[in-house]
Amino acid sequence: MPFQPGSRPAEPVSVEISGPTVSLLLTQGTINVWFGRNIDKSLLAKILIIISKVDSKTEHEKEVVCNFEEISEFENNGYILTTYARRDDKYRAIFVVPFSNPRALDRFIESVCMDTEREDVKITLYWSGGRVLMNIVAEELNRLNCFSRLNITYKEDLAGEPPA
Repeated sequence: MPFQPGSRPAEPVSVEISGPTVSLLLTQGTINVWFGRNIDKSLLAKILIIISKVDSKTEHEKEVVCNFEEISEFENNGYILTTYARRDDKYRAIFVVPFSNPRALDRFIESVCMDTEREDVKITLYWSGGRVLMNIVAEELNRLNCFSRLNITYKEDLAGEPPA
């Protein structure tokens, strides 16, 4: 739908950006990311750093099974403990990873890189991004020249569809 003078710009509901080893789906409350096993680790880091620079309030909820002593190590690296419970001889801890904390972001990037050595990785990031921030992230990511597909879904596109 083209922009008409005097009307407001179309409101995107989601922006999908994808390439051979990475895919991102940006919505107004979340960013869903898929990293393939063969992703270049520096590209993975650049993507997460771009997101953190556009919206430093971005967070990820990470579950870790570890020894009790390791919980404080995560906290010392900027992770925020939300809950923990004993599971057999270990603890199941849930942390918030604040992208505003460089130590937490570095440790998170490192853990995602390690995970992609074993398997494809899907993560959900929580942010307060709306139309403007979705466009900024899409523009910044396109500068990496590694994405082959961009798909934007607008609110107006959904208006005529029957409810799911």
